[in-house]
Amino acid sequence: MNNVTTGLIAITFLFCSTIQAKTLVADAGIAAKPLQACKTDLRYLNQVLGWQVKWPRQWQGTIASSPDSINEALVRWSQVPAAINETIDTLRTNIPTKQTAPRAVVIRVHQQVRDLVEALTSKNSKYIFRETKNKNAIKWNTLIKHEIAPAVAEFEDFIHQEYMPASTADSGFSSFKGGNKCFSSAVKWWTTLNPSLAEIEAIGQKHLNESRKQLLATGKAGDTVESILADLRAQAKENGILPNELITLSESAISRAKNKSQHWFSKEINKKIAITVMPKYMQDSAPAGYYSRAQGDEPASYIINTSRSNERHLMSEVIAFHEGIPGHHLWVTYPRETPSKGYNSGILEGWALYAEYLADEIGLYSSTFDRQGMLTKHLWTASRLIVEPGLHVHGWSRDDAIHFMIKNTVMSRAEIEIEVDRYLAMPGQSLSYMLGADLILSERQRATEILGNSFDIAAFHDVILTSGVRPLPQVTKDIRIWTTNLLAD
Repeated sequence: MNNVTTGLIAITFLFCSTIQAKTLVADAGIAAKPLQACKTDLRYLNQVLGWQVKWPRQWQGTIASSPDSINEALVRWSQVPAAINETIDTLRTNIPTKQTAPRAVVIRVHQQVRDLVEALTSKNSKYIFRETKNKNAIKWNTLIKHEIAPAVAEFEDFIHQEYMPASTADSGFSSFKGGNKCFSSAVKWWTTLNPSLAEIEAIGQKHLNESRKQLLATGKAGDTVESILADLRAQAKENGILPNELITLSESAISRAKNKSQHWFSKEINKKIAITVMPKYMQDSAPAGYYSRAQGDEPASYIINTSRSNERHLMSEVIAFHEGIPGHHLWVTYPRETPSKGYNSGILEGWALYAEYLADEIGLYSSTFDRQGMLTKHLWTASRLIVEPGLHVHGWSRDDAIHFMIKNTVMSRAEIEIEVDRYLAMPGQSLSYMLGADLILSERQRATEILGNSFDIAAFHDVILTSGVRPLPQVTKDIRIWTTNLLAD
């Protein structure tokens, strides 16, 4: 598992593996795995988890090390030209099949690769050692300048000159044979559930309706959901929140959560979490932020996208709770006899979204405005369960999806375009948030009704947290065994 997710992708980004394969592959990273049985170039092109996003973070990790300790890195990254050339050959061969990646995804990947070329070749590149007397440092700098940078530039040229003109303007899987089956298998891989299309859409509509009802309750007499959303959009344009203020708001929210959440859990969370700014080259195509585990002496961090900080003000608290406490940071650092291993977006993102609801119960939101931020985020998350089937099964265009989210959420068009393109790139992943949270909320309601006054919220959370990552059906089974055992006692 790792250090990075949507949130993106949002994306949430907790699902990037740091396990280094012996043979380097320039592909979509873990996002390629749900698509192995599908003939789609999305296995190689991904703006959230692709090699052009993942590798630079690992190169920076190398630069942060002592040159004397990078022998393994020198061997590994010498494979970059061959890996990129192999991917170019594969993509070039696939062009005649007409199952290229959606053009919107290709455009975003191209922009990232182009920016990466500039970063690799700049005079003060952050990917080279400043100290040039060490033998390994010299080798590394030579590798970057004379092998890696030219290979990345070759990929950029191929995408721009050959692939992008041939890429399809069609959106999702509905445009090619076997697309429905691909979508279903991707949903199952990401969520560990096997819901029907009708079930997915029904859960989405249920949570859309509930969030609209709660949002209306925050307004004044005469307000409608539409007028509240319009007012919040207007505030986003006018609030003037600066990036450093966004960071301060997020730090305050996480600190408050740490102080007020303790009695909701049986174990104390003491591990530090810092807030750091997302690298600029990622910001245009990335969601609001992501969680990164602790590495070496560096603490865990909530890596925040400070672009368009005025727009991000509304959801600054709810996203801090999602990425920090009681969300991802609490999950990752929760004391367990055996460390939680493996990856499962259904439970990891389901828990983090559940944490947003829990934060409301705990009383962590500091104002009605911030509660509205939570509710509008839930409108966004529920919308995915309508939009993804629309794109990948019902034949919606990218514009259809964008217009649906403009109507049903508070997000700006720019943010919505980032989100929709993420859904195009990673079918099924965005569904894991609401499907996972809905399962936890439903099982909690069931346990509460059965146990009555015997229900203990900290004990309930222990059932979910202490066993760590596992499929959502197993989470359901664990909760029901716990409930049955308490009744027997």
